[in-house]
Amino acid sequence: MADAADIQRAGEGVDELEKTLKSVREDSEVAHVLLSLAGVLAEVGPVEATLEKAVRVSAEIMRADRAFAVTVGAGDRLEIRAHVGFDADGFDLLRQRTSSPGGLGLLRSAISEREPLLIDDAVNDPRVEPDEAHKYGVRGFVGIPLSRWGEDFGGIALEYTHPKTFSARDVSLVQGISRQIGVAIVNARRFNLMSGLRAFGLTLASRLSLTSVVDQVVWGAVSLLGGDVAGVYFLDATNRALVASGGLDPDDDLGERFARIDLEVDPWRALTQGRPVVVRDLDNAPAQLHAVAAPIPGEDSPMLGAVVVFFQRPLGVGPDEMEALSVLAGQAGMAIENANRFERQRRVARSLQAGLLSTEMPQLENFEVAAVYEPASGEADVGGDFFDVYSLGNERYAVVVGDVSGKGAEAAARTAMAKYMLRAFTIRNPNPASALYYLNNALAHDLEADRFATLVYGVFDSGSRRWTIARGGHPPPLLYRASTGKVTAYEELIGSILGAFEDMEFEEGSFVMEPGDVFLIYTDGLIETRNDEGLFYGRRRIEEMLKRFASELSPPDLTLRMYQDAQQFGVVSDDTVIFAMRCVG
Repeated sequence: MADAADIQRAGEGVDELEKTLKSVREDSEVAHVLLSLAGVLAEVGPVEATLEKAVRVSAEIMRADRAFAVTVGAGDRLEIRAHVGFDADGFDLLRQRTSSPGGLGLLRSAISEREPLLIDDAVNDPRVEPDEAHKYGVRGFVGIPLSRWGEDFGGIALEYTHPKTFSARDVSLVQGISRQIGVAIVNARRFNLMSGLRAFGLTLASRLSLTSVVDQVVWGAVSLLGGDVAGVYFLDATNRALVASGGLDPDDDLGERFARIDLEVDPWRALTQGRPVVVRDLDNAPAQLHAVAAPIPGEDSPMLGAVVVFFQRPLGVGPDEMEALSVLAGQAGMAIENANRFERQRRVARSLQAGLLSTEMPQLENFEVAAVYEPASGEADVGGDFFDVYSLGNERYAVVVGDVSGKGAEAAARTAMAKYMLRAFTIRNPNPASALYYLNNALAHDLEADRFATLVYGVFDSGSRRWTIARGGHPPPLLYRASTGKVTAYEELIGSILGAFEDMEFEEGSFVMEPGDVFLIYTDGLIETRNDEGLFYGRRRIEEMLKRFASELSPPDLTLRMYQDAQQFGVVSDDTVIFAMRCVG
């Protein structure tokens, strides 16, 4: 028969077994919950979406009344990134708490100590400011720190409007939640970096001028790493120092102090070896200041310069960020080389085109003549638009407005060829249909298969005031009649584009100008101006402008007014020529 001692020992064993089973059950429950959380967070997405999901799921798991997530910004400022369970008034209070000096003290404590913080009742906890418990209604509280690469990224706060008793199971659960969300944030950050690099690359590819490339690199570097400011630097003549060329304001303290970077001192020296660098606590900085930098490689040189991102707050940069910055710098190097090449080609093309457009307008009795050439807005390359006016003798003048396909120096060279070929043909026979016939055959023989030209060629007899015109694939010229206020478009004149097929026929048209009449020829850059809704400026608007202003404005003012109206309508993405003649007597 068992004595009392045996019974007591047996009872203690049962108690211990029950405790063990309870612990196992709790561990199993925690593992099951965390496994479910991992499944919810497994889908990688942007950081913002990940934080929203983490806040919602954490609040559900811990049965909190409300929850929110913050990230650590410049000057240790906390920024709300996601929230759940707050009504409008409650969220306004949350923003007040966040913006006040030292606000959200409980969550700040969890973030700075990098340990989860669980408080049963804020009213009785000496670490809690009275406002937290009484003014903001915080009783039970859980603070979950979020770190990345050993730096404070932010945190999640779970709040209860009533006291809450937290068990050992809850502590384990919160620790697991912190780890799971930390991993999800790292993956989300990688997602953001990849998305940011893709968007940066697509946008950078459309930049052609060096200034716009530098501006885009500065924007991309700041956006990618969340820095405060970035600078693009180029090597000086000695190759021993970097000179700031964009991003930094030369008039502020940072821009003045880092206008030049000595590459012969550490840690900057590593840039010359093709390696990115992290510089913490920059020397002589009056406040917290860090930087990361990556060399910009060139086609024929290991280094053109560098991208430097400055942080005036705790630096949270890991291997992923450094690799992303290096990729960005590599993309920048290619874009800079392309921009330099483009600028050289454009200077040559502009020089050629300037010669093609140096046409002196004739001074004709009873007639006013003007032509305006406007290069494309934005960064489009030099096009093949041109005009030409020259004497044929016996009071007759040749007028040409044309457009040769292509861009850059090659287009300018083709334009010169077309212009002077036409001059040669018109000196022999100025008849428009004949001149275009021979010009078309010559261009079909000399132009590449995918190149062509369009133009309007007219002969004007100032004595008889008669025009004889032909067109080859060009937008139809317009004639405003002052006597009727109507506009005629010479679109019935048949003529294909020039240079595509040999032996094409061209039709002629003729008319006599009367006092007040205005004759207008333009290139397609004007009508193909497009607005934000995808609509073209179109010929109808040109006709309306002609009806409205032909009697009021002189040809120089009329052509300029038309171009300005197109600019106000949308983006003029191609070079534009507008020629106008008005009969005044």
